[in-house]
Amino acid sequence: MVATRPIQKDTMTPKNDDKQPTPLRQAEFQELLHEKMRQAVRVTLISILEEEVESFVNAPRYQRSAERRDRRNGYYPRDLGTSIGVITDLPVPRTRKGFRTQVFARYQRRQAELDQAIGDMFILGVSTQRVGEVVETLSGSKPSASTVSRVFHTLEEEFQTWRQRPLAAEYRYAFADGTYFTVIYDGEGCKTPILAVVGIAVSGERELLAFTVGERENQHAWEDLLANLKARGVQQVGLWVSDGQQALINALEGQFPTAARQRCIKHKLDNVLGYVPQQHQEAILAELKTMFYQDTREQAEQEYAAFCAKYASLYPTAVACLQRDHEACFSFYAFPRAHWRTIRTNNVIERLFHEVKRRSHKMAAAFRNEQSCLLLFYAVVRTLRFHRLPPPSK
Repeated sequence: MVATRPIQKDTMTPKNDDKQPTPLRQAEFQELLHEKMRQAVRVTLISILEEEVESFVNAPRYQRSAERRDRRNGYYPRDLGTSIGVITDLPVPRTRKGFRTQVFARYQRRQAELDQAIGDMFILGVSTQRVGEVVETLSGSKPSASTVSRVFHTLEEEFQTWRQRPLAAEYRYAFADGTYFTVIYDGEGCKTPILAVVGIAVSGERELLAFTVGERENQHAWEDLLANLKARGVQQVGLWVSDGQQALINALEGQFPTAARQRCIKHKLDNVLGYVPQQHQEAILAELKTMFYQDTREQAEQEYAAFCAKYASLYPTAVACLQRDHEACFSFYAFPRAHWRTIRTNNVIERLFHEVKRRSHKMAAAFRNEQSCLLLFYAVVRTLRFHRLPPPSK
């Protein structure tokens, strides 16, 4: 037997059979994945529809039965938009007596979760046009602006329930303030104030308690908002934090006369510096801050007295401005030290307003009416997650 030498493979020149398949690009992979998922959804939906019509008819296909309640009458095709693309020509069973599937509404063109996605994008401040482009990319079908608006306004019922919900009897702290949005009245955009209250419960949980349209300098508007809180169960607030708006202060004194009040020191510092020449403001600000960052109220009072004595003759109007809210500026010292950073200022509610405006400004348009403004405010707030106030140090 003749011995044969083993065949040596040419390792330098790869053969065609040795070539690795060309990897799919990311877009191709996603499209392949979506196609497989659409096929799976299609098979599942057809199975559900067949089982549903069989239960409705009370007999399998072609089976003679005394219990039969109806007869099949073919199919009709329809498309269904999903989050993974449009499923085309889905065969929907018919019966002679008018079977109606519960899998999707007769005229519904999108599944509920896709509608929810549209609504969520709109809530986040994306324009209706942009929402259409995004959904078209995801599903292959582009909803109209009216469809997006319709989905958005399904929040109205939820909003009405939210604004009437019962509240806790006691809140450790509450923050009150107002801001402005542009709303169209008689074809003209007008600055419209939104008044709001954020509460911190005894447990440390934060929540937006209420908000409404109302002029910030109107005491009656604030009284109505505070009366609403009391009507929904609020009996006691340990400390109210606000700016120096007199209409709000009067309303607080009328509705919650036993509650302490903290003057937002950020606003107060800005007010005081308004009476100081600009070139001196940086130095004065550094001295002003020291009285609000002491270890005790007694030390703060010493810093306060020293400041007033030093600048009473040089900046009398600035010192008078500081003295007008002396007690209210130092109220936070009577509460747990762990909470001072939170309750010294109105930043809790200011950040809330900032987040709502950050999202609403993306729409680059005024609100059509007050209700649409309130609804978007609620829609944004319901997506926010507030930090919990730390427990007081023992």
